[in-house]
Amino acid sequence: MAFKFSLGQAVEYKPMGRTAGLFSVIRYMPEEHGASDRKYRIKSLQEGFERTVYEFELQPADLTDGAYSVPAKPERRGR
Repeated sequence: MAFKFSLGQAVEYKPMGRTAGLFSVIRYMPEEHGASDRKYRIKSLQEGFERTVYEFELQPADLTDGAYSVPAKPERRGR
């Protein structure tokens, strides 16, 4: 069974209770015995951590419609 998404590919992931965001596929997770779906490690530019998700939770990202806006970084104020 082959992976549906490529390493480095932009994908859409919608965490429970949140809006969909733009993520990048970082790595493939090892196949688990008896598992019905593949797992991936994904990362967003807006988060400082990686997520482990199932293949069925991902969609190919549509980068042409501008649906994924990158939030502005908060300004840091000196002391």
